[in-house]
Amino acid sequence: MVRLAGVTRIYPKTASSPLVTALADVDLEVAVGEIYGVIGRSGAGKSTLIRTVNGLERPTSGTVTVDGVEITSLDAPRLRAERRKIGMIFQHFNLVSSRTVFDNVALPLEFAGADRATIAATVDPLLDLVGLADKRARYPVELSGGQKQRVGIARALATRPKVLLSDEATSALDPETTRSILALLSRVNRELGVTILLITHEMEVVKEICDRVGVIDAGRIIEEGTTYDVVTRPKTETARSFLGTLTGRALPPGLAERLLTSRDGAKRAVLRLLFTGNLAEEPTIARLSRRFGTDVAILQAQVDEIAGRPFGSITVALDAAHADDAALDAFLAEAGVAVERIGHVA
Repeated sequence: MVRLAGVTRIYPKTASSPLVTALADVDLEVAVGEIYGVIGRSGAGKSTLIRTVNGLERPTSGTVTVDGVEITSLDAPRLRAERRKIGMIFQHFNLVSSRTVFDNVALPLEFAGADRATIAATVDPLLDLVGLADKRARYPVELSGGQKQRVGIARALATRPKVLLSDEATSALDPETTRSILALLSRVNRELGVTILLITHEMEVVKEICDRVGVIDAGRIIEEGTTYDVVTRPKTETARSFLGTLTGRALPPGLAERLLTSRDGAKRAVLRLLFTGNLAEEPTIARLSRRFGTDVAILQAQVDEIAGRPFGSITVALDAAHADDAALDAFLAEAGVAVERIGHVA
């Protein structure tokens, strides 16, 4: 559905800023009907990437194809026509303050030259879908942030797009409202069959609704895969650092300060045990303690669902004498538990 091939975007040097490479040889594919998330820190290239998909940014090199049409080869009139297949929702809503909810949603249809009957037949069902039928005559100033974003989603769907782009759509919302918006996007994807490409720096967004995810850093996609695989088994240090708070890999500051890289003088080893699937609910720590006759102190633990599947991360301390025991590795491997040795404590 969406394909970026070798996309590079370089902003030319100016008197006030040096040459900037916002995207560097990006290859990316989003399948029909999936929700694909791109996560990265501020300045990593997320916004530039998503703006190349609807032609708001022209890549310096490479091609962007949406629903079989190469966007990068279109002239201005044809690009405007193709953009009707690509909806977009924004972080700050971008509603017209002087127009009602109904009229904001109707705006792209008016631009397309639709008649009043067509507009009404399109907008009213969309207001039902986003739960704002009773707010059709209200103005943006009368709405909450979540309601404004629902208007933005309805407006983005007005031209019946095949692809929906989400540019940090939940960043300005509180956690509860964020969950409700993500539930709405999942419903749009499921019921309308709309393919969704979203960018975010919020880990909860990725965990909640994305089928697959790509991690972007310095304009490059440094790893990608299913959400579960990338979040639970990140391959790069950037991804591990970025996803640490979501998966329990980020150590508490007090423990991080006491952590020793050398075993000299240390009585306890610190291990991180990673449980996937139903293993996250098994009493593996108790079995380990009984099997090896050692006390196991739980320093940090987190059990959660990633993309609808259980995942557990438990940081433990145990006698250093057992930490490098091949029998311990064999026990954990047999239990299906991955282990990371992260240091020692006195």
